[in-house]
Amino acid sequence: LNSRGASLGEGLIVLAAAKLAAEGRVIEEIEVRCEELCGKMRQHFMVDDLKFLRKGGRISGGAALAGTLLQIKPILEGDEEGKIVLCGKTRGRKQSLTSLADFYEKLVTNKTEEIGIAHADDAQSAQFLLDELRKRGFTGDCLTVCYEPVTGCHVGPGTVALFFYGVHR
Repeated sequence: LNSRGASLGEGLIVLAAAKLAAEGRVIEEIEVRCEELCGKMRQHFMVDDLKFLRKGGRISGGAALAGTLLQIKPILEGDEEGKIVLCGKTRGRKQSLTSLADFYEKLVTNKTEEIGIAHADDAQSAQFLLDELRKRGFTGDCLTVCYEPVTGCHVGPGTVALFFYGVHR
């Protein structure tokens, strides 16, 4: 399968496949279900420090400097091809986390389904996001993880990502 995702965008699909296998489903049925889930996986995240986007070549030095001075927090998503694209900008950390909850509320198809929240050394912001989702009617389970060092270095400390099944990408 090509999940066209990373982190929990891939992990939640793997967990769903494992549950289906434990139920005794045949491999063809698991494959069909997981292909469907790949198309529904929404991946939205915010980065706290623009220097990591600059170092990765995603934005210029000038844009990173200006954005840092203005406290701009880009909201990024994985698109239908698995590429990371800009889907919004906010000012300030709290507003960026609230924006992730806004995307969830707008795009989710079932507020009882399991979601994932990944963070880069910022459990407090991950909990803030989960609390915000609960206020908006989310009743399912949430798998919360801290990014491993490779992804953490790529996105930088303070990054928070939300993974959920929603409308097709």
